[in-house]
Formats: sequence, C-alpha cells, structure tokens
Amino acid sequence: MIRGAALISVLTAAFLIAPAASASADIALGAAGSADVMTTAATSAVRAETTVTASSREDAQILVNSITPQAPREPATPITISGSVSNTSATALSGVSVRLRFSRRAFANRTEMQAFADGGAILDSSRRSVYVSQLAASGKVPWQFDVTPAALQMFRFGVYPLTIELVDAAGRQLAAQRTFLPYAPKNQTVSRTKIAWALPIIDQPHRGDDATFVDDGLRQTVADDGRLGKILKIAETPSKGVTWFVDPSVLDDANAMAKDYTLRAGTTTTRKPADQAVAQWLQKLRTALAKVPVSATPYADPDVTAVSHHGLDTATGIALQRGATVATDLLGKDVSTTVNWPMGGVIDHDALDALSMGDVRTVVLSSTALPANPPLAYTPDAAASVETVNGTVDVLLVDPVLSQLLTTTGAAAPGATTLVSQRFLAETAMMSAERPLEQRALVAAPPRRWNPDPALVTTLLKAAASAPWLKPVSLSSIKPSKTAVPRTDLVYTDKDQQAELGRSYLSGVKKLRNRAELTATVTSDHRRVFDTALLRLTSTAWRGRTGSAAPLLKQIDSAVTARTDAISVSTGEQRLLAGKNGVVPVSIRNDLQDQDVTVGVKITSGDRKLLTIGTYESPVTISPGKTKPLDIPMIVTGEGGQTTVKVQLTSASGVRYGLPVEVTVRTTGYTAIALVIVGAALTVMLAAVMLRVLRRHSRRPAKGRRAGQAGPRAVPEPAQHREGPL
Repeated sequence: MIRGAALISVLTAAFLIAPAASASADIALGAAGSADVMTTAATSAVRAETTVTASSREDAQILVNSITPQAPREPATPITISGSVSNTSATALSGVSVRLRFSRRAFANRTEMQAFADGGAILDSSRRSVYVSQLAASGKVPWQFDVTPAALQMFRFGVYPLTIELVDAAGRQLAAQRTFLPYAPKNQTVSRTKIAWALPIIDQPHRGDDATFVDDGLRQTVADDGRLGKILKIAETPSKGVTWFVDPSVLDDANAMAKDYTLRAGTTTTRKPADQAVAQWLQKLRTALAKVPVSATPYADPDVTAVSHHGLDTATGIALQRGATVATDLLGKDVSTTVNWPMGGVIDHDALDALSMGDVRTVVLSSTALPANPPLAYTPDAAASVETVNGTVDVLLVDPVLSQLLTTTGAAAPGATTLVSQRFLAETAMMSAERPLEQRALVAAPPRRWNPDPALVTTLLKAAASAPWLKPVSLSSIKPSKTAVPRTDLVYTDKDQQAELGRSYLSGVKKLRNRAELTATVTSDHRRVFDTALLRLTSTAWRGRTGSAAPLLKQIDSAVTARTDAISVSTGEQRLLAGKNGVVPVSIRNDLQDQDVTVGVKITSGDRKLLTIGTYESPVTISPGKTKPLDIPMIVTGEGGQTTVKVQLTSASGVRYGLPVEVTVRTTGYTAIALVIVGAALTVMLAAVMLRVLRRHSRRPAKGRRAGQAGPRAVPEPAQHREGPL
C-alpha cells in the first residue's frame, strides 16, 4: 500500500544538509553550466548525505515554481525549469551551486517511482549546474534551467526523474527537491487510459427534526472560504470526467435555511430569518451541476455497514429512496442512487447486499478493498465486479496515489501546485507506459469531507484533459472487461468494523426509531414524518464523534415525544362505583391538525378480585382536533374497596402507544336497588319525625289564654261494644 509520506516527500525538500559556509552579501545566479557525467562515487555520496543532522535541515530550501511544458512531446521542445533557492539560516552561504540532475533511463513502474519519491536512489547519470557565489542569510534568489528532451537524453515514452539540489563547493548537498518529467513523443502510439473523478459534496447534518436546526454551521461551511464554498468553485469550472456525489441532506439543509428557520441551541429556541448566502450557494450549485453527471448518496450519508450490523437494515433502503427523491427535487434534474460510495471505500457483504436490494448497481471502493490475487507488477484496470444476493454489482477501484494528490494540504505554498501536478501526470503516464497497448481505467476520489484547494484541483483536472495518454470519462462509462483481473474476496478488517458507529449508540437510535414509527402507524395515511431525522443520526459524520450528534438526538427525541403526546387519554383521578355494575368515562384526544388517528384502547384492572372490565369499543378513530368519549363498563366482584385501573393506547397491532394513564376506582359494595330502598326508608322516617314535631307544636296553649282557666270538658260519647253481644 502506498504510504501517505510519499506525497509529503514530493512537496518538501527531502535532503538538506551539511553546515553552510559563511558569507555576507546578496548576489544573482550565473549562467547554466555544462553537462557532465556523474560517477559511482558521487552517487554513493548522495546516499550518504541522507544521514545529516536535524539542525542543518532548515539551512536552505529549493522551490520548483514551474516546469514548462509539463509533458514535452518533441525531442527539440524547449523545457524551462525554474524556481528559487532560499537560505533559511541566520548565516550566509557562499560558493554554492544549484544543480539539475536527471537520468536518461525512464522508470520501469510506479513502484520504482514511489521509491524515488520516498528518498531512494536519484537514478541520474548527468547533471547541469548554476553557480551561486553567495546566498545571504534569510535570502532568496531565482534559478532557471533551459533544456530539451534530447539534451536530457529522453528518447522514448515514459516518466523520468528530475532532482534540483543545492550543493556547496565540495559537492555536498545542502537541499534538494525531487520531481518527475513525463515524455510522450508524438511518433509513439500509446493506448489512452480512461480516467474518472468522483468528487464529493458531503457535510454533516445540521438539523434534528426537519423543522429545527441544532447549529448554524452550514452558513460558515458554504462561505467562499468554507469547505463547501471551495467545492462550489471547483464545480463552477466545467471539467471532463467528473462525477459529483451529492448528499441530498446538504441540499435539504440549505433549502431549509434559505427560508425562515428555527434554531435550538441548548434550551434556547430562536426564530431566524432566511439566510441569503446559503440560498445563493444552493442556487449556484444547481447551475453548476445542471449539465454534468451527478449521483446522490443515500440521504444523510448513513453508515451502511454499521446499520446493517446492528438491526437497522431498513434504514439503507429508506435512505436510498429518500436520497434520490430529494436530490432530484432540489437539483431540478433526474438524480439516482444507483452508484454508491461507501465510507472509507470499504464494505462487507452484508452492507453490499443491502445496497443491491436498494437497486445499487455500482460501488466505488478503495483498491485495497478488492486487491488483485496474485499481486501484479503493474496497475490493473479499475473496474471489477462482485456477486450479491441481488445479482452482480460493478466495482470501481480508487487509485490511492491520485486520490491523495487531491487532498494535498499546503498546496497554496510556493511551488506546491507544480510539484503535485507533475506527480499526477507522471503517475498516469507511468500507468499507460506499463502496458502501452492495453486500455485500462483509473479512478481518483478524495475523502468524502475533503477541504480542497480549488486552484490545485482545477489544475489537475485541466492537466488530465490535456494529457495525450489520458481520456477523461464519467464513472458510469467504466465497465469491467471480459478478461477481468483475478481478485480476492472483499477485504473488510476488524479495524474497519471498529471504525463504524458503535452498538450502544445505534441501540439508542433504534429505540427512538421504534417510537417514531408508532406515530406513523396510528395515522390514517401512515405518514413517516421522522424518517429523514433518524437518518441524520446514522450519518457517517458521527463516526468517532457520536457526542457531536447528542444535540440532534435530544431534539429528535423531544419531537417524537411531542407527536406521541398529541394523542392523549383523559379521565378523572378518582371514580366511585356504587353497586355491582358501573361505568367510568374515558376521553381520547387527537391534537394532530391534519390526520385522523386510529388507536386501540386497553383497559386493565389492578385487582381483578375486586374489579373486572366489561366490553368496550376498540380500536377507535378520532378526527383531527377532536375528542372521542368512551364509557368503560366495570363490574365489582368484591365487597368493596379501592384499586387502580390503567388505560393504555396501542397501535392496531397491539404495540403500546405512549405512557398509560391511571385512574383510582373506589367501590362501595351496595347495589343500586338497596341504595334506593335505604334512601326511601330514610325519607319516610324523616317525614314521620317531622309530622310528630308539627303535632306537638299544634297542641301547645294559645298565647291569649290566662293561666289557670280550663276550657269545658268534652262529654264522651257512649261506649260501644266492639266485640258484639254475649
């Protein structure tokens, strides 16, 4: 595998060294010297110079600012190689020379090129020198070499090494810069290598649910100096062979922020006006992508391998379908998800099967994910294929060196763009030179959340379009050949699996998903309002940093709870049942304003020996904004007492919906008839008591009578014999 240090060695001075001699004045460079043959002893000395001390490495620096043309095509074509030499120490250097070293032997393969870039043998047999009498402390002076391919003894198609070095009077190297020069003579036929670029427009999610942002980061990202702002500049320059991979959630977030939106930061919720800068970025992106190949990632770029491994299998299909719909709508052109680019360019069969079931027909992988078996001495074709449960899926393998060149950091440094573009041309020319009569394909792709240098990337795209050994094509035009290279099975290591979103995090997401799906189950049209929100939680952006997803998780959890609570149960805290039978009223409220809901109602008694539940209506349908009353019959089976009755809403399939509502029911143990009788008896008794009171009151003496005066005595009637004659 190509090491990351290779690129660094190309972009920086690799061999600095030996203590510099003292001097004190600035001077100009002289004319180019004559060529001479390098001896074996000199080659050994160069190798020995790599053991210099670290303290002398900063004494001088060689910059290569320009090589024109970058790939000459005629033996007599003038080649100008120019740059500057800097003294970075506090001591002047005198009696030094800038020397051009080259070789008439081309590299045999890309492995040999890499060894040269990593600091191996210089592989030259000739040199030219420009004498510098003095280089002041912290000084810098230009240098230039004018040569031709013939003068450099280049006679056949291939890639040749170049080394620019600063040496002292004794020939010891003080600084050096290595680079490459492709030569493509017109009289030599070479099959043109296809090259395709996969460039991503992918970011982390910035919203929780669809209505609420959790940060304002998108506006900084799409600014001119922001990451997505830089990518837009590249997209605005039409280039052949580029296929853009767009995360539809980026477009969706931008579209939402281009209108008035809600921002919830911590416990503070703010209503924000439409962001014009974001709206302008989205409009410019639509224009830039209108006539070029575009493929959509699944919505929010979910971690497909992780969700496949942890019980969220349906997320992949939902993300693919939603991704195509949103991208097509917001870009105003047909955009599909049939080409997929897994995170890190690696995937296992579980995830690949899930993608294939979602109609993915091509995946873009790292070359290390499906290596040739046995290994080859040349660069194999980028196209291959893998069998899945849903048929054959094409595989496009990304070249690691070309992809790394796209991610070069510090490309704005003087000379960096020249060195990177020379390396790019050299790598592609070497691939063509390895098997000049066989047409193959290359694919270059940076990391999905790259922060590019627009000028550098544009330079590379232009170089690819003008190189006579390259043919820029779209990804969709690259297909496996009939004589495919034998390869191993998919390589997905333990390290790859450890990089996935973790089990504990996705377990929480899964529980939240189950609650969210219930809110769709009970509505009349089964609308899944939280699908995109949940996909944001599975984004690859949270790999290794799930803590950053916490604000989204909290906000979505709150939104799911609010929607669940929109369907509620109300009843009194305590009810009295008199007798053996009774009714407890229950009301179910639907606060959703645009949805009928149908829910089951499950009533359970806390003490069945005391109270049982009769037959009642379930499920029930409630219109938007309405309440449905239910009379729940209850039967007292004991002598009286108190128990708790739970009212639980459910889905049609019986899954619990929301939290149960509890009501306390107290029973008296008396029947209704008994109560009526007792009540009547009490009434009669009360009437009798009142009558006696009134009679006693009526027998009291009148107030006008004098004391001691008695009224005339009544004469009794003759006694009657009640029993009859003797």
